Amino acid sequence: MEKTRLMIVMDKRDWTLAALHLACAMSRRAQADLLLLKMVPVRHPAQLGTETGMLDFSDEDIAALEDMAATAEDYGVSLDVQLCQYANYWHAVVDGAEQLGVTAVIVHIHHSPIPYANRLRRWLLRRQLARQNQLLITLDDLTPSLTWTPSITLQDDMALMLDRHRLQHP
Repeated sequence: MEKTRLMIVMDKRDWTLAALHLACAMSRRAQADLLLLKMVPVRHPAQLGTETGMLDFSDEDIAALEDMAATAEDYGVSLDVQLCQYANYWHAVVDGAEQLGVTAVIVHIHHSPIPYANRLRRWLLRRQLARQNQLLITLDDLTPSLTWTPSITLQDDMALMLDRHRLQHP
């Protein structure tokens, strides 16, 4: 059986730390590899893959990545940090997941004022990842009353989701 690889798409600090704590606990329990994907927007699609495409990658971003790596180190797990330049955020998330060969993607879907937009985004993303035999995990998928902090219950929820995914896609 292939080793589980979890990819966290970096977002705001609080959300990313919560996701990282959960993934680190899961990694220790299930011997999963962790990957943190930092999305870097480009100012023009022609800048994709170039050094000028990194203009929006700041010193604050570097400090945040170092902080995340230190958190993973505190758990005793390794964290692979990858940068991904993008012109279209959601396409880049799906493409990054495919190129990095991950088992599951942990991503934050921001609230939209448009009715049903979040449900549609989640459905589309789940469908695109499923075509690649990958699982979508959002903190919204977990028990709402416990999502603010890592706990055994959340680890078990994630473990069950990953186990079901492994059974469906051996």
